[in-house]
Amino acid sequence: MIKHFWAYLQERFPLHANGLLIVSYFTANYLLALGAVFGKSQPLEMSWRFAAGCLVLLFMFFHMRVIDEHKDYEQDRIVHPERVLSRGLVTLKQLRNAGIVAVVAEVTLSLLLGVPAFVMCLVVLAFSWLIYKEFFIAEILERHLLANAFIHLLIMPCYCLFVFSVAVDRSFWLAPMPILLYAWVSYGVGFGYEVARKTRAPADEREGLITYSAVMGPYRSAFISLLALLFSGVVSMIVGAQMDFAWWYHAAVAALLGVVVFGVLFFYIKTTGRTAASLQIYAGMFIFAFDILLAVELIRSHGLTWS
Repeated sequence: MIKHFWAYLQERFPLHANGLLIVSYFTANYLLALGAVFGKSQPLEMSWRFAAGCLVLLFMFFHMRVIDEHKDYEQDRIVHPERVLSRGLVTLKQLRNAGIVAVVAEVTLSLLLGVPAFVMCLVVLAFSWLIYKEFFIAEILERHLLANAFIHLLIMPCYCLFVFSVAVDRSFWLAPMPILLYAWVSYGVGFGYEVARKTRAPADEREGLITYSAVMGPYRSAFISLLALLFSGVVSMIVGAQMDFAWWYHAAVAALLGVVVFGVLFFYIKTTGRTAASLQIYAGMFIFAFDILLAVELIRSHGLTWS
């Protein structure tokens, strides 16, 4: 059982990759919350709340993976028969039990982090339940793939507001403008990555596998991914201006956008499986680099202490 569950994690929720992404994402949002609320009057302070909050976010991402497995099981069993879950080495019931453990851990740790974090945790759980229920409009969402992504990815701003509540122990409705704006940055990069990872060259499309490129064509799919990332880049620069970030931050964001534009143009010029895969790589790099840039500039401009 443990061996098979570990194989499942390696395949569908690799802890090294997800852990790195979650830590970088949490760090950026955590430091931004401290900087936006307290300004430069005091250094940014890291404490046990940071580690506990990271762990809660990891559990949140995992329980969303469990929800997706339940929603997509019938299709995945046909399209991806080689997967651990499809082969029956791990069952849906076992995953559901693991998901329940994750939710219990989220709620318990959030209670320790204070009422604001606990309330925001409940908001995330409620939204994830709506995702599981397909917002009670499953048939409509199945016919409108982009609308499906638009609605489901609204959980990303919820994650940001959870981090805000953890960082400053304040309710999410008290979040200042830089936090509210950066929440939509995470939405944009999440949307761009989601579309990019489901964009394929025509020769690589498979019957029964639903992709954005199959529904709307590879070039339109790639362009929509690019628009989402451009949106994120512009909003992040606005956040940078509000936080009085140095010029290099804006230049680095512009350079990242240039890399993504290059990737999309190259995909247009030479549409192959390799260039399609590069779209996902560029979008994933964009997400990670964004958070690192933000964290570095906040530490540089505000200072950092540990307690």
